[in-house]
Amino acid sequence: MGFVDFLATLGEYLPAVTKPKDRPSLATKLLWSFIAVIVYLVMASIPLYGVTSANSFLSNFLAEEIIFASTQGTLAQLGIGPIITSGLIMQILVGSRLIQMDLAKEEDQARFTEAEKGLAFIFILVESALFGYVFTRTAGNIELSAIVTVQLIVATYIILLLDEMIQKGWGLGSGISLFILAGVTKIMFWDMFGIAAVSNQNLPVGFFPVLISDIVSGKNILSLIVNTSTTTPFQPDLVGLISTIGLIILIIYLTNINIQIPVTTQRLRGIKTTIPLNFLYVSSIPVIFVSVLGADFQLFASLASYISSPASTILTDIANAFFFPPANVPHSVFALVVDPIGAAIYAVVFIVLSIIFGILWIDVAGLDPATQAQQMVEAGMEIPGMRNSPKVIEGILARYIYPLGFYSSLIVGVIAVLATFLGVYGTGVGILLAVTIAIQYYNLLAYERTLEMYPLLKRIIGE
Repeated sequence: MGFVDFLATLGEYLPAVTKPKDRPSLATKLLWSFIAVIVYLVMASIPLYGVTSANSFLSNFLAEEIIFASTQGTLAQLGIGPIITSGLIMQILVGSRLIQMDLAKEEDQARFTEAEKGLAFIFILVESALFGYVFTRTAGNIELSAIVTVQLIVATYIILLLDEMIQKGWGLGSGISLFILAGVTKIMFWDMFGIAAVSNQNLPVGFFPVLISDIVSGKNILSLIVNTSTTTPFQPDLVGLISTIGLIILIIYLTNINIQIPVTTQRLRGIKTTIPLNFLYVSSIPVIFVSVLGADFQLFASLASYISSPASTILTDIANAFFFPPANVPHSVFALVVDPIGAAIYAVVFIVLSIIFGILWIDVAGLDPATQAQQMVEAGMEIPGMRNSPKVIEGILARYIYPLGFYSSLIVGVIAVLATFLGVYGTGVGILLAVTIAIQYYNLLAYERTLEMYPLLKRIIGE
């Protein structure tokens, strides 16, 4: 039995959610999606028993909290991290052909899904044990460590089941997208309207409550334009609010830009159509990879501090290049004045790695011209005036795909960096993810609504 077969077998024996017998209505899907989000938010608000802020070793892990939809010191400590990690590893293995699977076949697709679930469960066990040990190491209590570990295993597996429930048709889209959107929205809402500080999650009092308080008490509100305080570095300011609104508009605009490639189909001769290639071809994948890499360095640096101080120092220096501003510097545009060298290093590292990861992702994820050309030929599509050959179509697509991959990676990297410099609410990576997911859900809602209005379409498209 191979490793993938072992993972698939493990996934088959794990508790699972069954598919609905009949296609649920849009209202039912919305209800189950809402329930899943509420359960996740409740878990993200319940602190882990036996863990306090005093023995927590992660002080500023905002990037991980956004990407993995995790919340420091709560039942959602791991969030969707194991699910995302296992999914990325399996996609890379399939995309690089290290494992032979044809995801167009229903049998291989089911095997891939079960293997992905099995790998996610292994990550849940390993990460839960790791966090359980580190969180309770100072107490030196093995029983307490086991209790924390069990809490994390059960809670994270519930999140996995919630994601599985939504993906199998009970809800809309995927749980991963919903939980990321909910997490970013929570941070943005707290930055605007939070009435109390949550120190272990770096959530300050919101901008508008502080503004109202300063006006009522007669304080100088000019200090709210740009945050220059080192005692409240995460306090949102007016520049950040304006930048957040402007950034959302910019991302929506860029997401709706498409490059149209004219094609015809062999089944409908004479009818011409187009295949749209999104201008942000790699979406927000590059900045996700860069942020995850930086978060991993920060995690390993924290863990290494218990083993080797020199190794921890080296890893910490590397991790610092991925994050800006430092913990003791205001998270606003004022940080450029305080630490211009750190800002330059952060910008170069983030943008260069975004480009590298974006180009690599095109080949790994099957977005390359060769794979796309083969799929077009198999679907009976051809480019007018060109010989219907995969090599010919590949050459034409290469003119669009690789430049789009480069520039889209550059653009999302620059957007994330500028957002960080301007102190946007929810961070630049969070805004990129939230807006992209929100647009996907808008299109999905329109699609579901159309199917309900015109039932005949369900039979035509095989729903």
